[in-house]
Amino acid sequence: MRTPPNSEDEFAEVQDDDAFPVFREGTRFGEIRLEVGMKFNTKMDFKEAVREYCIQEGRRVRFKKNDKVRCRALCKVEDCPWVIYASMDSESVCWQVKIFNDDHACPREIKNRLANRGWLASKLVKKLRKFLNLKHSEALTYFKNKYDLELNKSSLTRALGDARHIVYGDAAAQYGMVRDYGETLLKCNPGSTVRITTIPHPNHSEEPTFDKMYICLDGCMKGFKAGCKPLIGLDGAFLKTRFGGQILAAIGQDANNHIYVITYAIAPVENTDNWRWFLELLHDDLGSYTQNGCCFISDMQTVTTNLLFTSYCFHDSDSNTTGLFQTLLLSCFAFMILFQYACINIMGQE
Repeated sequence: MRTPPNSEDEFAEVQDDDAFPVFREGTRFGEIRLEVGMKFNTKMDFKEAVREYCIQEGRRVRFKKNDKVRCRALCKVEDCPWVIYASMDSESVCWQVKIFNDDHACPREIKNRLANRGWLASKLVKKLRKFLNLKHSEALTYFKNKYDLELNKSSLTRALGDARHIVYGDAAAQYGMVRDYGETLLKCNPGSTVRITTIPHPNHSEEPTFDKMYICLDGCMKGFKAGCKPLIGLDGAFLKTRFGGQILAAIGQDANNHIYVITYAIAPVENTDNWRWFLELLHDDLGSYTQNGCCFISDMQTVTTNLLFTSYCFHDSDSNTTGLFQTLLLSCFAFMILFQYACINIMGQE
């Protein structure tokens, strides 16, 4: 049993002036530590830390004393001496561990009720943001490998549903704020171009559905005109989100031979109509392609496997753009590599 110096009972306050450790929220699982004197901002922080620690150690505990000024947790196994006690420190307005006996007389368990629905959902939210199509079996394996937990399938199903609601609900809400985002871009970057198109709802009382968004920042546009070759690469890539879509991008090359983003857009699919819409807006921002001597590079689908690019001078005619941009399949990363390769060859020929 360990207690702070000069403490006579569980209500005794620490008298020395040494700095006690403060629990850091977000500590990596497996490295969580509790000790006498450790401070917590609130009682809830203390209880959550005990929960994480006991799940980490594979122990079942229960909170016996739990009121406004004190909180005690005991091991659920009878005759096990494990105990932790914290009370409110009126001087520093925080909660501090006063008693902590970390000795267990019981075996480790892989089924733990402390890992309840809310706790599981909080862990799955982080996982789902990275892997949107996370399956039930993959979630079971994840908790087994990382937390050494065997979970009830129904509990995990409910927790996975809660986590998906949080993640997908956030994404849907963000699409509803896309106009605010556009206004903020224009306010912070005067002279920029932001275009948003929507699909009207059959019931006019409902909000319209998001369709496309085009963004060309003023600094990027002026920087391309002032310091880059009139060579523009075009490509599209899939958005790996719940709502899908594709990102269309126009990029150049700066004086250091690095990729220079000129403009980009979000569209539902990569087709002739969306590329025409994109190029018309790009034309309005950059000016006449003919007068500026712009040369465009894109993959032609049939030659991407051979890593061949062809450069075309574009005139202000719809017929050229219609024939060249029907389907572009390279990913952005692959396009960056191939684009630099093509530019090096062009400069070498000059």
